[in-house]
Amino acid sequence: AVFIVRSMLMMMSNPTEQSLLMGLVSKDERSSASAITTALWRFPNSISTFVGAYLMGLGGFYLSLPFFLCTALYLSSISYFWFAFRDVQLPEERVLAPIAAS
Repeated sequence: AVFIVRSMLMMMSNPTEQSLLMGLVSKDERSSASAITTALWRFPNSISTFVGAYLMGLGGFYLSLPFFLCTALYLSSISYFWFAFRDVQLPEERVLAPIAAS
């Protein structure tokens, strides 16, 4: 069950964050923003693989610990993302006020 929740959170968080970022960044800066955020997404993944494998190798309680830690980190990330950007509107979401007839 924890693995399924972790997978759902993982598949939901990164695409949502990337979509918002691409909407907020100007078109000429999107490739740089995407490269930076992808590097920041992949670097921890490369380290966490080693840490998770080490913990699982210890066996016992540590066998399931990486799944709980990962789920907690994803929940923290998604929660922080929502609190930080909950009031941000993408340019296409802004409603223009009607012009009064003179």
